[in-house]
Amino acid sequence: MNRKQTRLRNLRCSALKLTPLLVSLLLLGCTHRTKSPTGANSGQVKDATAALDRAAHGPNTIPDAVLNATKCIVVIPSLHEDTATVNGAGVASCRDASNQWGAPWPVTFEGNRSQAQAVDLFVLVLNDTGMRNLRSGRLQISPSPSSLAPLVSTTPVPTQVDVSRESMSYEAVGGVLSSGQAKGAIAGASPATAAAPNLLETGRGRASYESALMSLFNRIVPTGIVIHHTAVLPMATAPPANTGEVDRYHESRGFEIVCEGRVYHVAYHYLILPDGRVQAGRPERCEGAHARGYNSYLGISVVGDFSSRDNPSGSKGLIRPSEAQIASLVRLCRELRTRYRIPLQHIVRHSDISSTQCPGDRFPFAPLLGKLQDQSIAVQKSNR
Repeated sequence: MNRKQTRLRNLRCSALKLTPLLVSLLLLGCTHRTKSPTGANSGQVKDATAALDRAAHGPNTIPDAVLNATKCIVVIPSLHEDTATVNGAGVASCRDASNQWGAPWPVTFEGNRSQAQAVDLFVLVLNDTGMRNLRSGRLQISPSPSSLAPLVSTTPVPTQVDVSRESMSYEAVGGVLSSGQAKGAIAGASPATAAAPNLLETGRGRASYESALMSLFNRIVPTGIVIHHTAVLPMATAPPANTGEVDRYHESRGFEIVCEGRVYHVAYHYLILPDGRVQAGRPERCEGAHARGYNSYLGISVVGDFSSRDNPSGSKGLIRPSEAQIASLVRLCRELRTRYRIPLQHIVRHSDISSTQCPGDRFPFAPLLGKLQDQSIAVQKSNR
């Protein structure tokens, strides 16, 4: 009932010359009809937000390729056992055509699982069939008999087979994610297919939920390092002088990310200037935008154009990294390897994983690996 219909009904109720009892009953009916049922309350949004926050700040994460393929997400917080079955209430959200998350709606889960303690259940829907089933309230989930849902700690770069499933689920206890073992059904038709709107709140709770959702999708545990060169940005005559210039260019390219409560545009995590100074880009635990499929790797860009084809005479900046840049790069890579236990084979050039010349044929990659290899040998000897 819309506002106009409600006003007309209230006017009719007040105009009727009936007994006080009948008037009271009619007014009670009028009052109840002015409130549109939502089928959910702010508590569902708050609980789902807390579950997302726990997972986003946990020690392990879902691989970048899986998150990029996700079309919808279901969050069932604090799933509990109820004798032979497990029941839980939560919310679901889907991305729209502009890759933005749409409004959440309430859903329920009924099924069974292997763990006895309460867990947060996350179901990622990866294809159009799964999205249609979720929106119509007919999504069935079960653990894959052939492979577990991948985690960065075990499968940092999943195969195409991994991301072609209808859906995959994860469970979290205290924010620690593991492959989901739940089997059952997600019910609750979305507003797009339901007969009446069933949206959750749109105020501060909705904003907090969306922020937590983006944090989960934009957080990483770094598993490698990709080396880049900046080259010369379009419409410029020299390589960038600082991260601010790179940030403005990447903003124009649409590389925006919301992570840790801030907006970042610069695609790299670090920039190394010609004099060896290291400038921070986006935080290390925030997903990069520098190498498709490898954005859970940290991106380090060395200022200069080290391609003999694009910069044969040095008119576009340094043709080789300076000694100061190499020294800083070695030191930074050593620190990052130690912090995140990054194996030597996960330090790559952009050209090793993509069709590009970056960081150029003049970049001394083999000597860099040699210096980092020396560190690995020294660490191994010290641990004996």
